[in-house]
Amino acid sequence: MAEQPRFDTIPEAIEAFARGDFILVLDSPSRENEGDLIIAASAITPAKMSFLIRYTSGYICAPLPASLAAHLQLPQMVAHNADPNRTAYTITVDAAEGGTTGISAEDRSRTCNLLADPMTTADRLRRPGHVVPLQARDGGVRVRPGHTEAAVDFCKLAGLPPVGVIAEMVEDGAAQEGVAELRGGGMMRRDGCLAFAKRWGLKCVTIEDLVRHMDQEEGQEGVLDSVH
Repeated sequence: MAEQPRFDTIPEAIEAFARGDFILVLDSPSRENEGDLIIAASAITPAKMSFLIRYTSGYICAPLPASLAAHLQLPQMVAHNADPNRTAYTITVDAAEGGTTGISAEDRSRTCNLLADPMTTADRLRRPGHVVPLQARDGGVRVRPGHTEAAVDFCKLAGLPPVGVIAEMVEDGAAQEGVAELRGGGMMRRDGCLAFAKRWGLKCVTIEDLVRHMDQEEGQEGVLDSVH
């Protein structure tokens, strides 16, 4: 029998993430029950952005800490958030210089790189744009077990600037010759995500495992602190 795909460990995912690789992260079946491709904003390139756009919804978001959103003058997109998971969308942005319309893979990767650059100031971003920053909750996945917080937590665990790039995994659906439609598509779930990760050599993990890993790491640090 063929070996069934399995989830990878969080240390394996952190190591890959620190190298600048994509990782595939799933949340709980009782929440969104979705997988997101996640990469550090400091590691995204035009070629990687092209891959992200091609194999996901193409709706590119950039999770970042609330303090950075404030520093870059990125207020919430709306005053009253009706999103069921309270995803904290800010106003959209593009890099103010060096691009064209902002929608190309090259332009969007430049914008994400800029968000991750600690030297970036608010005036280097134009508003509105084609990248959607998301404000992560302080406390990370242990406070809100979402992809937004997972992206920022993975950046911190990997020792990278705390800005990620994420997009949701989708199934294309079936094409019919001569008809400009794709039927039967939808969000990619567990088995599809595991198969995708295996195909492209990516690490695939869950937010639940990330929460456990961070709890264990904090517990170990607490023991060490009590010794010294």
